[in-house]
Amino acid sequence: MFERYTERARRVIFFARYEASHLGSTTIETEHLLLGLIREDKNLTSRFLLDSFSIEGIVKEIKGRSPIREKVSQAVDLPLSGECKRILAYAAEEAEALNHRHIGTEHLLLGILREETCLAGRMLHGRGLRLDAIRKELANSPAAAEGGPDDASPMNSFLKDAMVPDAETAKCIATAIWLPAYGDMTSRGEPVAEVVRINVWRVTAGPLFAFISASDGKILGMGKSQTGIAGV
Repeated sequence: MFERYTERARRVIFFARYEASHLGSTTIETEHLLLGLIREDKNLTSRFLLDSFSIEGIVKEIKGRSPIREKVSQAVDLPLSGECKRILAYAAEEAEALNHRHIGTEHLLLGILREETCLAGRMLHGRGLRLDAIRKELANSPAAAEGGPDDASPMNSFLKDAMVPDAETAKCIATAIWLPAYGDMTSRGEPVAEVVRINVWRVTAGPLFAFISASDGKILGMGKSQTGIAGV
C-alpha cells in the first residue's frame, strides 16, 4: 500500500500510529494523522501555518479533545479510520494530478484538506488553510516528493519496498515507543539500528532495545537489557 510513499510520508503514518496508541485510541483517526504530519515535517506545516502558536494550538486542541484512556500497546494493530483511508486515497490522487511519481507529506496535507468535514480538516480550515491555494502553490514549487522513498537508504535491496526501509526510520519508531516507557532519552546515547535478520531491525540505546518488523513496522519486542545487547 505504501510503496509509492516517500520516507517522510511513511514516518507520518508511523507517528500517527504512535499518537493513536499513546492517546488510547483503537483506530488511527485524522487528528492522529495531523499530529504525525506536524511531528515529521515541521517545515511543511510552518510554511502554511505561519506562526508557531497555530501549530501549538492544534496539538493542544487535539490532546484536549481526546478522552483520558489507557494507552494501547504498541504491539496491537491499529486500523485506519474510514476518513484516514479516504485521505490516503486523496493524497495519491493529488500526487497524480501534480505529476509527482511519489506520495509525500505535501500530498497528505492536501488529502486532509479535501476531507474537510473531519476533525483535522476542520482544524486546518479554521486556521485559514485552503485547498485550492495550497494546491496552486505546490504546483508552482519544485516537486519535493520526486526523490522517492529510498534516496538516502544504504540498506540492501530487500528493504526497498519495506515499511521501515532504513535505519533512521527504525530509530524514530524505537524512540517513540521508548519515550513513554522510559522517559527522557538524552542520557541513553544515540540509538543504533541494524538489520539482524531479513525484515527485522534491532535498535539499541544503552540498555534499551527494540525489534521492529521492516515489512510492516510492527513492534516485535522491546525492553531494557540487564546484561548487554539483547539477541533476537
